[in-house]
Amino acid sequence: MTTKTTLRAAMVGLRHGHMGSIGPEKPGYIQTFKRLEGVQVVAYCEDTEPERLEPARSVDPHANLYTSLDDLIANESFDVAMVGLPANEVPAAGTKLAEAGKHFYMEKQFSRRAPELAELARVARRAGVKVFPGYPWRFHPAMKELKSIIDRGLLGKPLSIETRLITGQVRPGSRDPGAFSYRDATQGGGILHHLGGHHLEAMRFIMGCEVKAVQAMTGRPVGHIEEPLEDVASVAMEYENGAYGSMHDGYLLPAGLPGPDGFLTYYGMEGWANWDPFSSFSLTVATTSPEWRGAPKRTFEYTPTPYVGYGEHDWFLHYIDDFMDAIREDRDPALQIEDALAVTKTIDAVYESSRAGRRVEIDYTL
Repeated sequence: MTTKTTLRAAMVGLRHGHMGSIGPEKPGYIQTFKRLEGVQVVAYCEDTEPERLEPARSVDPHANLYTSLDDLIANESFDVAMVGLPANEVPAAGTKLAEAGKHFYMEKQFSRRAPELAELARVARRAGVKVFPGYPWRFHPAMKELKSIIDRGLLGKPLSIETRLITGQVRPGSRDPGAFSYRDATQGGGILHHLGGHHLEAMRFIMGCEVKAVQAMTGRPVGHIEEPLEDVASVAMEYENGAYGSMHDGYLLPAGLPGPDGFLTYYGMEGWANWDPFSSFSLTVATTSPEWRGAPKRTFEYTPTPYVGYGEHDWFLHYIDDFMDAIREDRDPALQIEDALAVTKTIDAVYESSRAGRRVEIDYTL
């Protein structure tokens, strides 16, 4: 087995819930990066809540601690950063990292609005650094299987795709309304920003093209999320390939009830497929294709291996590991900053459509 070249990693921002804790009580990206083969965590940086750095002294005694990104860049030798910051801080931090020649993985959301992310994309391209956005669902075994089935033509001409994602309410005792993910100044959007982008990116992967236009309604019926952010969004989409889509997302479940709840269903001229990402690791597919004449409806089962870290299962660890290999091999990663920009442009168009009460077409030029 070939030994991987060691990459030195810096963890930038410890306030984001997905970063997890330094210790074992709340696994997150910190544990993920510590488990990657050929990756050494050499530094932690947190400028707003420096007390979060203290546990690292006992858990990672050899890592250096910084309360300033500028100081980290000036004084630490590292190859790649894991950026877990509020959306309003990511473009500025990413720009500093890119201009210093540092590759980075960024957890969503990546900016409050698309123009800020577009500028970061231009900076990253000029600097020649690799940027990997935190949209993992296209790498899930079920999504890879579905994409392969569609590309083989088994479901025929694409007709429609629909998704639903319903999760816990933003209100005291559940999701903290004061957290940065639920405030306009730091996040810039509601459930579409924080979670809906996962579906949008998976849908564009499955469709193999972008959303051409949207017509949408958003609102805050629960009412604790900061105005004008949304608790719920219903979106109709037209894709560039002529297919249509729909998405319904909401912070709607009271605390204590099972969840989240959701699905992704694809319809083609010759068949359909359904995946429930929250309660099953199976994909069900039905087709009229002669290739499947003997068994026109099939279920694909997956048994991922659990691990301690963000994403909980090994397919997520492999998804991050492939980005590290892209850095080592100097190739484009499987997902790039332009993919995140396309999703953010779609979300911006949804908000415009909801405000204006009309169909909005999307311009994807950088």
